[in-house]
Amino acid sequence: MPSNVFVIGTMNTADRSVALVDAAMRRRFAFLPLHPDDAPTQGLLEAWIARHHPDSGEDVPALHRALNDRIEDRDFKIGPSYLMRDSVYRDGGLERVWRTAILPLLEEHHYGDGTDVARRYGLEAVRRAVADHRRGEAAGDPR
Repeated sequence: MPSNVFVIGTMNTADRSVALVDAAMRRRFAFLPLHPDDAPTQGLLEAWIARHHPDSGEDVPALHRALNDRIEDRDFKIGPSYLMRDSVYRDGGLERVWRTAILPLLEEHHYGDGTDVARRYGLEAVRRAVADHRRGEAAGDPR
């Protein structure tokens, strides 16, 4: 195999049903965690938007941060790739990806625990949280 060929696999550590496969893989390969708030993933969404959709209007990175602030389990935080698609920046695109990709993941995570996923993580709830945060900053509250 040529030396410039890299095989990159991804794995979701949140799926506990593959624990034995996980242990076998960890013995054989190097792992690099990619959490949304850590380098090299942190800031990726902002850079992508600046390059591909600088006039997108809505502050999608702020929505992404606010969403992840609401998710307590670090391994279930939503990565930026869901929001790094051109279709997200077309009419109704953000709402569509939120409804068909992001919320279903969180519904699965909270299955059976009584969490009202739409109320806690829905796009409108997250938009209100971003607006509240901005109002607090404008009033001198650094929360």
